[in-house]
This record gives sequence, structure tokens and C-alpha cells, in this order.
Amino acid sequence: MSTLLTEINQDQSQLFAEKLINAIQEEKLKIPTQPEVAVRLRECAEDPNITPAKLAHVISHDPAMTAKFIQIANSPLNRGSIAIDSLPNVINRLGLKYVCNIATGLAMEQIFQATNENIDKLMYDAWTSSTYVAAYAHVLAKNYSSVPCDVASLAGLLHQIGVLPILSYVQDSDEISNDMPFLMSLIKDHHAKIGEAVLRSWQLPPEIYLLPQQLYIISNNENENANLTHIIQAALVKTKDENKHFIEIDTLSDNVFKHLNVDKEEALKSDKQKSELQDSVKFYCQLQ
Repeated sequence: MSTLLTEINQDQSQLFAEKLINAIQEEKLKIPTQPEVAVRLRECAEDPNITPAKLAHVISHDPAMTAKFIQIANSPLNRGSIAIDSLPNVINRLGLKYVCNIATGLAMEQIFQATNENIDKLMYDAWTSSTYVAAYAHVLAKNYSSVPCDVASLAGLLHQIGVLPILSYVQDSDEISNDMPFLMSLIKDHHAKIGEAVLRSWQLPPEIYLLPQQLYIISNNENENANLTHIIQAALVKTKDENKHFIEIDTLSDNVFKHLNVDKEEALKSDKQKSELQDSVKFYCQLQ
């Protein structure tokens, strides 16, 4: 059964997105703000005098995040010769930048919430899929590129942040929030541009804020070395195969793995890589 909303044409949908972006730029719309811990972590990352003890103090205010970092520091991905159980030692093992980036991404889970039941479900699905992309991106970056694992994971967690303003904007409209085909079409068509606006407003580096739109650009240069965009594109292909995706990018294909110098079917197939992926999924997706 058609509704007025499902008959809205592409021009009207584009107008909706433009109004939303203008509202963000003119600060007339309340866009997602970084959780306080994320803001403090970014400040730590930019502080040349930061020490493991100072960073540990910031993270320690979030016990759940503290436990996650002890878990990943002792995981097969980063395990040393001895187990560690304190945040300063975790930070010494993983590195200041690594911890700041991963913690910043994980803090974003707090903002994927809504009061409208349908919208809250979509936000949950969007965040869950982002954690899987982050998990795959971490291991793909480690094995097939020079992209730092922490940067790849942060990009995976934030690549569809543009979903939030759209869902927040429509959650008080029962007509839109109940029209799932139209709403998903709106998200698919416009989340990338809106996501860039959000990430710019958070003053994240260009490699992160440009990513949502770059994911839709397919490189024809097969000799190009794997970069952050290729890693996230490959992670999206893998998570789609596992039915863990939220937004389908029609232009993506298995060819992206050529930049990683591996066939898609062979990627992450060794016993070592499978173990790394299992551990990465446990960390990012909070599986027990």
C-alpha cells in the first residue's frame, strides 16, 4: 500500500537532506555531540605532554571501557610475554594514540539511543553493524596494509555516523518513523554527506571526516596501495557477506581486495587471521 511519503520523489528527498545539513551548519539542529570522555580523550591525544598515568585517569572513569582495554591488551592481537591488569601498563603496551583512538570510537555507543521504539531499534542496528565493520577493519588493516589498526577501527565505528541526525530529526514524526522503506532510502541516499558534516563539526582529521563519502568512490587503479578507504570498503564487503551490514553500498565489489593484494575468498582465512578476527569481534562487538 503506497503512502504519501513513499511517493516523495528524489528531488524532495534531496531537499530534505539539504535542509538537514544547513541546519547542522547553522547550528539550528542539535547534532550528536561527542560523549565527554571522547572529548577528553581527543584532548589527551593532542597533548604533547600526556603520560600513560594521565590517560589512564581519564579512562578509569568508565569501568566498562577499562575492562575492555585490559581484555584487548591481553588478547592474541596484542599479547606480550606476561599478562597485564592495570591501565597504565595497558597504555604502555598499546601506545597512547592507539588507546585514544579506540576509546574515542567505543565511547560513541552512548549516543546511539532514541526514545522512539522504531528509531531506537535502527540506531542499535546501525551501531552493531559499525562494530563489526570496526572489528574486520582492524584485522584487515593489520594483515594487508600499512594503515594503523586503531585508525581503521575508529573509521569503522564512525563511518555511518550520519545516520544519527537523520533518525533524530524524524523520531518525533510517526508517519516517517513508521515508513521503513522511505526512511531507509533517505538514510542510504544522504547519510554520507551528513556524516561528513558531523565529523567535521567534531574536528576529526580529514582521513576520518572525508571517509563516509569516499566509501562510494571506487578506485580503478588496481596498483594503488591499500589506504583507509580500501580497508573500510573491504570490511563492508566482508560484513555484508556475514549479513552484519546496515547500509548497502551498491557500488562496492570484490575488486576492492585487489588493493589489499589478496583474493576476497582468501582474505582472513589462515588460522592466525581467524583467531585475530575472533578476538577482534569479541572486543568490538562485546561478545562473551
